Amino acid sequence: MNTSSISAEIGFVVDAGPGLGYGHAVRCIRLARSLALQNRVVFYPLSGACREFIESSGFVTLQMPTPLPKPAAQQVFPPLVITDLREPHGITAAIHRNRSRHISIHDLGLAQCHSDVAIDGSITRLFPYPVRKARYVFLGPQYMITRPTVLREKPGNTVLVTFGGGSTARLASGISEQLLKLGLNPIPTRGFGGSSTLSEAEFAKAMSSCCFAISGSGVTLYDLLASGVPTIAVAFDRIQLRTADAFHEMGAVVNAGLLDRLSPSPLLRHCSEMLENRALVQRITRAGKMLVDGKGLSRVVEIVRRQLWLSSQEKTFPAC
Repeated sequence: MNTSSISAEIGFVVDAGPGLGYGHAVRCIRLARSLALQNRVVFYPLSGACREFIESSGFVTLQMPTPLPKPAAQQVFPPLVITDLREPHGITAAIHRNRSRHISIHDLGLAQCHSDVAIDGSITRLFPYPVRKARYVFLGPQYMITRPTVLREKPGNTVLVTFGGGSTARLASGISEQLLKLGLNPIPTRGFGGSSTLSEAEFAKAMSSCCFAISGSGVTLYDLLASGVPTIAVAFDRIQLRTADAFHEMGAVVNAGLLDRLSPSPLLRHCSEMLENRALVQRITRAGKMLVDGKGLSRVVEIVRRQLWLSSQEKTFPAC
């Protein structure tokens, strides 16, 4: 079956913002850029902050109507709709009433949406996934949509400090002050598109040349591991802590635990270990790249194209 030639409109329903974080929108923008080579892409942002973030991404081919009306049942959707939402959302029923196929994207083991296809690229799973006939579920970091991997250079004395694009970004300044005591040059950043202190190219350069990174345990952690950046993982809440713990147990990160319980001394010890223990750095780098190979985007694109093909078959050959 050749799905590469299937062309149709694809809708993205997504929310993001300072409190929610921007990882949801980042994943959708990365996926939309790949799909827009052959398909018309339409975004349905659920908030003004999300709309502004998408507009700032530089994705010039974006076609974006006004935010979804309330109730969402009034909305006419394309044949295939992709959602990236933290909580199960009433939009699912509206998508099904529209007779559109529905792909839901998740992380942190939260694939609880009753969609036709659920994709969760996280290393963890919080709850059992609902079992339903003819529903497809794709789980694991091989499906995480990461940025293109970067080629690592000989590291300097810089440390990339990235805590995502939400309210947690302000915490990077306190970490940076501690790094200066070790003679290191911190590069604090939010790390995401238009809300970042660095451009995409600058962020990639920082990833390629830093001696190690200190990262929240969200989407950016997967980006760093895929590119072989040795990383100290911190967690902002108990759900993120499960991700940091899982990667630590598999030997892929140094786990500093919950940020609000992290005092300067343990953090400095972790940093010193990253500088002095070459065997540890090589070991976690190798394990991280094995777990997150950076090919998740291409795998998800193929899943979407398969669903587009099924959607076209349903329209052409209706069930008797």
